[in-house]
Amino acid sequence: MSVETFNPSIAFGPEHAANYDDNFIALSAVKDMMHLVLQAQFSGLPETAHILIAGAGTGAEARFLAALHPSWHFTLVDPSSAMLDIARKHAEAEGFADRCLFHPDYLSTLADDSFDAATSLLVSHFLNTTDARTAFFQSIAKRLRPGAPLVNADLCANLDAPAFPDIMALWQGLIALTGANAEAQANYAASFGRDFACHTPSEVEAMIEAAGFAAPAQCFQAALIRGWITARR
Repeated sequence: MSVETFNPSIAFGPEHAANYDDNFIALSAVKDMMHLVLQAQFSGLPETAHILIAGAGTGAEARFLAALHPSWHFTLVDPSSAMLDIARKHAEAEGFADRCLFHPDYLSTLADDSFDAATSLLVSHFLNTTDARTAFFQSIAKRLRPGAPLVNADLCANLDAPAFPDIMALWQGLIALTGANAEAQANYAASFGRDFACHTPSEVEAMIEAAGFAAPAQCFQAALIRGWITARR
């Protein structure tokens, strides 16, 4: 199955993009946790590192890293042009747009390069099959130099685990903080295996490794969000 199965131009259109940042302010601590991992994991990169941001959305990772590293460059890839338009506006307002390349298309259409590191935060879970997710991770791997680090985070759970109902209840409580009502919370629970992939953590790790990365190490969890660090073999 193609990695283009998910249609972000519909799911993340102009109206959604315009409100995206504000919608998740209540969960900013989770974003901060992911960014803290990026800061530590990328601390040894060269002064002129070039970072691939797969599924860049409105550019949160670029904004965070650009402020810390004034000589780094960023390639932001997202098939939703509406989301990347917001990312570009942020970069222009914060003075680092000249260090960015914005690619409003699928990662598979990006010319091969030799990036020093990559991020993929809350992206691959939109691809429901093992083949599609593995192909996505392969698209990242082939654009990294050997040994380059990847930080990945996705919604992920073992639906058959005894603790899954408790984790889902916790997640519903978290999204309630964003203003989601009871119906929206129930719809979110029903979305696993439909709008979001329902692979187990070990299955996600196997996909990443099969795509050309070292065995990933899980480094954080926030309810249904799990994060891993790895590097291209």
